[in-house]
Amino acid sequence: MSIREIFNLMDKPHDVVLIGEILIDKIYDKKSKTFKSIMGGSTSNISVNLKCLGQKSTFIGTVGNDSYGKGILEKLKENGMDTSYVSVSDNLTSVVEIDKSKGSPIPKFYRSSDNQIYFTKELETIIRNSKIFHFSYWPLSIEPSKSTILKSIEIAKKNNVIIGFDPNYHIDLDPLNGLSIGEILKIIGKVDIVKPSLDDSIRIFGKGLSPKEYIQKYVDLGCSLVIMTLGEKGLIASYKGEVIEMESLAKTVVDTTGAGDAFWGGFYAGIITNESINDSLKLGLLCSAYNLTEIGAFNDFPSLKEMKKELGIGE
Repeated sequence: MSIREIFNLMDKPHDVVLIGEILIDKIYDKKSKTFKSIMGGSTSNISVNLKCLGQKSTFIGTVGNDSYGKGILEKLKENGMDTSYVSVSDNLTSVVEIDKSKGSPIPKFYRSSDNQIYFTKELETIIRNSKIFHFSYWPLSIEPSKSTILKSIEIAKKNNVIIGFDPNYHIDLDPLNGLSIGEILKIIGKVDIVKPSLDDSIRIFGKGLSPKEYIQKYVDLGCSLVIMTLGEKGLIASYKGEVIEMESLAKTVVDTTGAGDAFWGGFYAGIITNESINDSLKLGLLCSAYNLTEIGAFNDFPSLKEMKKELGIGE
């Protein structure tokens, strides 16, 4: 199978089930010199993006019983999302603070409710009946969500569910309770799709390698499709020995928040609608480009049909 062929998805009722973080991103605004509070969290962002692109997704996560949590639930409903699987914890809603007025912003994590995700029979049924299961490193960094993700991976593997993993590893999330590098490498070997950034790869494997050398590390671990995003330089992808490079489609960059999540949304929308891996990568890049034109993780994408027409695919 080449990178220009279609992913073979099982015929199941749920397109994509995503388990993980939903929180508040507090992003410093240079103009007002204040922090803007915006709903965020990689997996929840992807779920909303998929909904905007007309695809079915099921998001499972937890918010706090506070004004932030209530605001998040309202925002999800405004976007037409099903909040049935978003639990409300007695803890505070988790927050990430990002000061982009500084050269290389280092996020500050204020975690509370986001890890309160428990494995249940209902969750097991949802995963078993999904085409794609997606998660990031975030819920793997602390209990009880860590155990929930690990059990979910095994259920997905047994039921021929495609597994996508965003290895956005950051030691500051929870250095005492998070997975070791060795454990992360074992998980990479179990998934079908991994989308690391160059920074992620440096944190996982150490410095000194080229993007293609880092990609080979993931391939050697057993991952079928590796997509390394390189910011303004686009991406490099490898699928079963075939490597392809694509340029970024971004023309305007206002804010990079959520650009990777927009990519995932576009990519998965392509895969679900039977586009080739190659064309799905293009859709991911186009969604990312649209996301970069505004502040925050959520933007009004054109319809999936319009974006396919813009790219000249799916005709």
